[in-house]
Amino acid sequence: MKDRSLIDAWNRAAGPQIAAKAQPDRLREEVLYVRVATSVWMHELQFMKQDIISKLNGILGGTKVSQIRFFIGEVEAPRVSHTGPDVLPDARDLKAEEKDYIRETLAGVADPDLKDILQKTMTRSILRGRKDS
Repeated sequence: MKDRSLIDAWNRAAGPQIAAKAQPDRLREEVLYVRVATSVWMHELQFMKQDIISKLNGILGGTKVSQIRFFIGEVEAPRVSHTGPDVLPDARDLKAEEKDYIRETLAGVADPDLKDILQKTMTRSILRGRKDS
């Protein structure tokens, strides 16, 4: 893939931990094909797909990506260009039962990097759900 702006947008939208395990390969007719290092990462990224699509389109401006398709392949170390601080969800804003739910849901995830990503994603989703209601 030669589109540096799409690669940079992916790195920003996905974050450095995901970008180290998954990279965009090509974009065809609003479908982004992404190489993923392992089947475990590919499975977990399915749950984050819509969030990543929203972030990508926000970064790129307009609807450039309507779907992401993941496939197993070799993933090179990313060259991340970062334009500002990430806004991390604040777990202190969660209720005790929400924290327990996240902890119980992620109890079986052994990979600490993946667990951290999923915890942040779940926290962000819960907090965003409160704003929308």
